[in-house]
Amino acid sequence: MPSKVLKLCIAKFLILYQNQKMEKSNQEKETTDKDIKEEILKKRLVNHKLLSTKNYSQNIKIISETLPNAPHEITYGWFKSPYGSMLLSSTKNGICGVAFAGNFNKEEIKSNIFKYWPHANFHRDESFVSDYAASILENKYPLDIHMIGSPFQTTIWKALLKIPIGKVTTYSDIAYQIGNPSAVRAVATAIGKNPICLLIPCHRVIRKSGGMGGYRWGLNIKNNLLISEL
Repeated sequence: MPSKVLKLCIAKFLILYQNQKMEKSNQEKETTDKDIKEEILKKRLVNHKLLSTKNYSQNIKIISETLPNAPHEITYGWFKSPYGSMLLSSTKNGICGVAFAGNFNKEEIKSNIFKYWPHANFHRDESFVSDYAASILENKYPLDIHMIGSPFQTTIWKALLKIPIGKVTTYSDIAYQIGNPSAVRAVATAIGKNPICLLIPCHRVIRKSGGMGGYRWGLNIKNNLLISEL
């Protein structure tokens, strides 16, 4: 009869073998899921020629400023969404910030908004924010957005509004659409600094290969947003 030591060695070998087999199976499944996801996204691509023929969303009116020198009164607050906690801020002219908690804590998110508007006075009011929540999540009613950034940044953010719901485009196509095809890296940087997520749909921009690309608030949120729209 096999000794206890031999039995123990055989048992350890079988456990190790099963673990390696399961790990390999999981890796293959992840690869398959990724490939399927990329193929779906590729089928939804809209190139720069089609983007240039689209009008801005009929539900959004844009007010933009280059420099945040003018004093503003900004109301902000948190609300719950299917994608986790979200922060909304608004001037009297329109929504000036929408952010997911995502990869950040709430203090970091709030600090980022304050940096965009260094001369503003901020007031927290959750009831004010709740009135906007349904409109933002369901795109129900016309909304005004008050964006602030450099001329290049605001040009990029306005271009994102031309991407239809249920479609995606690439960083390269956005660069072509604004007439600067060599500025792909700068375009990606500007998209990553979009201060009004969801309403300005930076989540609809992917890599040319069909891969997800980056997302300021986390790829899991970007993935869920795209799934909800496709």
